[in-house]
Formats: sequence, structure tokens, C-alpha cells
Amino acid sequence: MMRKVARKVGKYEVGRTIGEGTFAKVKFARNMETGESVAIKVMAKSTILKNKMVDQIKREISIMKIVRHPYIVRLHEVLFPLSLFGDLAMNL
Repeated sequence: MMRKVARKVGKYEVGRTIGEGTFAKVKFARNMETGESVAIKVMAKSTILKNKMVDQIKREISIMKIVRHPYIVRLHEVLFPLSLFGDLAMNL
């Protein structure tokens, strides 16, 4: 049985899917610089545009930037193509 090769996104090595919802998948990833384990929320640009979710995503990012709670993931950074949004990297 062959292992899947991890994909690199920015400074993150992205691995297996750890969760999936209607509009996004959550992938396990590791920061290649620090070794820290994170979760990356992957959202398809086509889904965001088709469902007119750009404002909703912007609100989510704004809220996640300020929320600090032991039971809520912490937003580290937002990675996106210049044309829209892509991945939200969050602490596991």
C-alpha cells in the first residue's frame, strides 16, 4: 500500500482530512518551520462564489482574529489566492 505524499501550502505540509462539512474540509497540517500541528480549513473558491459567501467568510475571519477561548481554535493566518480566499490555518 502506497502512502499519499503530503501537499505543501505556504509554510505548511498538509496531510489527511480530519473533518468535512458542506462548504469546507479541515486538513491536518504541520508548520514546517516550527513543527507545530495545525488544522487548515480548505474552502473551494467556486463554492464560495456560487453560494455568495464572500461576506460571510470575511466576517468569520474578523471574528476568529479576536476570539481567545480555550475551547475555540485560534486563527494563525489566512492564506488565499489574490482573487479570493483559500485556506484558514488554525491551531489544533
